[in-house]
Amino acid sequence: MKPTILAIIILLITSCSFAQNVKLTKKEKEQAINSLIQKLNDNYVFPDVAKQAGQSIKKFEKQGVYTKIDNKVELAKLLTNQLRELMHDKHLNLWYNAKENLNLTGKEEEEAIFRQLLKRTNLGFPKIDVLDGNIGYLKINVFGPVDKVKETCAGAMAFLANTDALIIDLRNNQGGEPETVQYLVSYFFGNNPVHINSLYSRKGNKTDEFWTVSVKGAKYLDKPVFILTSESTFSAGEEMSYDLKTQNRATLVGEVTGGAANDGEVENLGNGFFVFIPNGRAINPITHTNWEGVGVQPDVVVPAAKALITAHQMALKTVAEKMPEQEKEFYLKVLENIKSQ
Repeated sequence: MKPTILAIIILLITSCSFAQNVKLTKKEKEQAINSLIQKLNDNYVFPDVAKQAGQSIKKFEKQGVYTKIDNKVELAKLLTNQLRELMHDKHLNLWYNAKENLNLTGKEEEEAIFRQLLKRTNLGFPKIDVLDGNIGYLKINVFGPVDKVKETCAGAMAFLANTDALIIDLRNNQGGEPETVQYLVSYFFGNNPVHINSLYSRKGNKTDEFWTVSVKGAKYLDKPVFILTSESTFSAGEEMSYDLKTQNRATLVGEVTGGAANDGEVENLGNGFFVFIPNGRAINPITHTNWEGVGVQPDVVVPAAKALITAHQMALKTVAEKMPEQEKEFYLKVLENIKSQ
């Protein structure tokens, strides 16, 4: 369900590399395919699915599907599309990066690069605002490591503490760390711990439970919460949406999300090829399943571009309905102004 720090770094770096024309030899092609199949069999969360996918890839190879491909980037793209079609897992991703010796274990180096990337979007929190009618707005594009972003998260929630309702914009959220989702979600529940999610890992055959935790500052209780989603909402962004929806703590507005619920790690296939392989899966304590392959369904379906204005109007109406008669007029007037615009 979450990319590791290294996975996020590599994906960001390789977004600039996909235009490269990198020649591919027959031997490198065979090595990449064989290594990929072995890594899938050793690590993928569902061994039977990995075995079947590997057999299909070998069948494609014998049929000559890859014969004319002489570009590493093209092979990576084709294999990614094939794996996703065969295994119905959107976290699966194969790519080429010229830095073949990219360090897979240097945590300090990884985190230094990741912090540099994150700071360009204020540690994943690029925008915070109070909309007309005292409605809070928080945009989150990525959930960085909780020890690095906890203070920013707490600061954002402190700024929004006195709003009457909150809109959390996850339309461009590409995922991140479940511990950060756990921390932020905890602001919306009382002091009694609430079981919000579990992660099963094939490695060690273990399941880790995620419960609400103590947070810094005041919690955001007994107030309406709306979450904006789109087809680009992915991974941990989907988890937060799913967690709060299943707990009846938020109303989702927008589009069905991407549908990626499986946790994983980066594996080095050699010759500059890397693959992100899911080796675990999310298990919701209420539904006992997750959103893999189907996405998180919004409560109110609207195009992503209209999700904010829709949620803003819903928030004003919801707040007005709960207010004493003498206070309703303020919110209803703001609502009418927005509708007229």
